[in-house]
Amino acid sequence: MFIPNNQPGPLAGLKVIDLTIAMAGPLATSRMGDLGADVIKVESPSGDFSRLWPLAGYFHGGESSAFLTLNRSKRAIVIDLKQPQGLELLYRLVADADILVQNFRPKVAKRLSIDFDTLKSVNPRLVYISISGYGDQGPMVDRPGQDLLVQSFSGLAFNGGVRGEKPQPSPVYLVDTCASHLAVEAALAGYIERLRTGLGQHMKVSLLSAVMEVQIQEISTYMTSGRQAKRSGRHFVSTWMEPPYNIYQTADGWIAIAQATFPAIAEAFSVPELVELGQSRPDITDEQPYLDWRDRVCDIVSAHFLTRKTDEWLELMTALGIWVGPVMDYAQVAAHPQYQSLFTDIEHPVGGTYRTLAPSIVCQNGPAIRPAPRLGEHTVEVMAELGLGDQDIERLMQQGVIR
Repeated sequence: MFIPNNQPGPLAGLKVIDLTIAMAGPLATSRMGDLGADVIKVESPSGDFSRLWPLAGYFHGGESSAFLTLNRSKRAIVIDLKQPQGLELLYRLVADADILVQNFRPKVAKRLSIDFDTLKSVNPRLVYISISGYGDQGPMVDRPGQDLLVQSFSGLAFNGGVRGEKPQPSPVYLVDTCASHLAVEAALAGYIERLRTGLGQHMKVSLLSAVMEVQIQEISTYMTSGRQAKRSGRHFVSTWMEPPYNIYQTADGWIAIAQATFPAIAEAFSVPELVELGQSRPDITDEQPYLDWRDRVCDIVSAHFLTRKTDEWLELMTALGIWVGPVMDYAQVAAHPQYQSLFTDIEHPVGGTYRTLAPSIVCQNGPAIRPAPRLGEHTVEVMAELGLGDQDIERLMQQGVIR
């Protein structure tokens, strides 16, 4: 299990204002917090909706498990930005902040007076990160940017599956995760430039740009060739990768092949026909014969994999230089020794201990991981840091400006 040494962390001293909700933004700022930044999550009085948006209906300590994971290592305050006093408090926070991250739709930030041009006048050194669904121009700019919708819009969902059946998107929030990485890279790049120039800047990323980068090989191949990979009559992991690249059922489970030559596969199965089949591959421009060839290879490989158990195939094929691996479920993942350093236990003040992923970036001076904050847990603490006295804080509480 991951064990931090509870040092300040490489981003210690950085003040990050987090105005994000859902997944891409919160995951980005949580990663900064894991690395030692002081991340202040600013929520509306109703809070980030993902607090009450559980995966599979699962809550822990009254919060969704997703929220707990995506918002750890932060402090949380509540400010009503629709009130002038609330907006003024945000400006005071921004005045000495290093980075601000928001994922409002492009026009919303302007309407709330928290756009880059406005905040630049408050703090010219601010590195301002916008995460949008589709960018800030084009006919989709005002549409909701959500992972499945962006996967579907980008062509990704047609990169796997079977001809005539429904498109096959990723079952996980792949695009949000990739966009979160882009946001952190943008923030740190902007901060490095600020060290050189003394000025902040507006850095923009989008879910759409993230999903296109995920497909960089496929999109570039299409743009160069003008050919769209076709789905055939068998289930394939990717329409762009040729068999035996796929997942296959064995006598007791499943196995994945990433890379293999036809002679090696023929030797593993004792089927010389596979060597000839590999040599007789039709040209991809001869569409139907090529698709029929793919399906023929899949049928032969599928039938032979059923004759042995997964571990037997792993041992045999690895010895032949074939890149193979087991297909595991979460119960197997949780028990496998390879994963133990990738998990960590966190103590929640209400729900007790829960296990989640450790930070993806391992560093020698990493800080301890703190649980996700409760709604408004640090409002009084942060307001006091802004110089507000007890009476001022109480008055703002009574007025509903803060919570």
